[in-house]
Amino acid sequence: FLSAPFSQLPRPRDEPADVTELFDIINGHRQDSYPQETRFKVSELIERIVQKRYPWEQDELPGKWALVYLQPGPDGGGIDRRIPFPEFWFNNNYQVFTSESVTNIGELLGRLLEVRVGGSLKEVDDTSLSTPKRFQANINKGELCVGGSEDAACIPLPISGEGLFDGLYVGQRLRIGQNLNGGGARVVQVKIG
Repeated sequence: FLSAPFSQLPRPRDEPADVTELFDIINGHRQDSYPQETRFKVSELIERIVQKRYPWEQDELPGKWALVYLQPGPDGGGIDRRIPFPEFWFNNNYQVFTSESVTNIGELLGRLLEVRVGGSLKEVDDTSLSTPKRFQANINKGELCVGGSEDAACIPLPISGEGLFDGLYVGQRLRIGQNLNGGGARVVQVKIG
């Protein structure tokens, strides 16, 4: 119930060394659990990975990704949230991607109560295999759900809108994205399961 996200996926043989170093630092932590010296190191690694512009590995995107680090945007901006809710230290945030959809999951009381917001997902330029890779999410469904299972009891929430984000890196177990609606914050996620 109170554990931080942890990916048990093994290191791929072809994973770049800087990606492995970043993964080893952030895996098993929550976005607000880093001392300042670690934040400097993580920011340095994020920037190094982004600057290398690794190829976009589209087949790695589908799955459940847990937020483990949030790097504020240039003006200190965070993630664009259309439904405000309290951020308790024990809550986790996830994104579940398929090739054509995304669902954002924000815990309110751990896995006992969640907000789920989702919709269609499309690449702005599906011919490009380089980073940054721009995506458009058309949000058309929101729910407040009791319990963390897929068949949890949910009540609908009135939410819709468009979200834009850039995929800056995606590998088998680490993803870096940049929120374009919410002030340029970068998210670092680990793949769960």
